[in-house]
Amino acid sequence: MIKRFFNSTPRELILGHDIPSPRLTGMGWLLILLYLGVPAMVIGGVLDFILQIITGQCMGVWCLFLK
Repeated sequence: MIKRFFNSTPRELILGHDIPSPRLTGMGWLLILLYLGVPAMVIGGVLDFILQIITGQCMGVWCLFLK
């Protein structure tokens, strides 16, 4: 199964030009980071806030900045 992801496809000639295979660009990596990272940070922040309300102790990352 892993070979399927790393298996390189042969390059195609289109009108005599050698076209490279598609790849992720910098903007694509940034969008993946935003799509996965921002919701994870929001969920983590909400969980930290809920634990702070329940226990009365600051447990989040922002506690480092409050001291």
